[in-house]
Amino acid sequence: MASLKFSTKLKLMAVGMLVLAAGSARLYWLHNIEWSARIAWGEARGEGEDGMQAVLNVMVNRKKTPGFPKSLSAVARQPCQFSAYNDGDPNKIKLEAVDEGDLQYQEALRLAAWAQVGLLPDITGGATYFHSNQIERPAYLSDAKVSVVIGNHIFYAGVDEPQ
Repeated sequence: MASLKFSTKLKLMAVGMLVLAAGSARLYWLHNIEWSARIAWGEARGEGEDGMQAVLNVMVNRKKTPGFPKSLSAVARQPCQFSAYNDGDPNKIKLEAVDEGDLQYQEALRLAAWAQVGLLPDITGGATYFHSNQIERPAYLSDAKVSVVIGNHIFYAGVDEPQ
């Protein structure tokens, strides 16, 4: 059997590298969708589509804001930012265990896919923070503008720095 020419070997190596890169990009893409959907589901599954969309909007807005991570999955899993992902919160176990058999999680995945491609409309007015109306307004949001209330969550825009 004749050996391959050097140029043919280079072309085969380049094709192999492209296949690996495409596979890695796909995994990165899916990872961002999965984790942002899990957090949206964990934070707002009782708030319906608008509630989950608003949480995803906050993640997208943070991704665009200096000082925050630059991927949806990193924003979603940033320590002490989303209560549903905090250690000790009963929602953390639930959001780590939820699967595509859950209809609300399916909706969160659909919304997260739109967020990942940059086509999810922002219904929060640029909010980068929110909290439940069951708690007092945190001190670090004292000067922030309430941009919208959706369900049981109050959303804030105009917060200059990550807290």
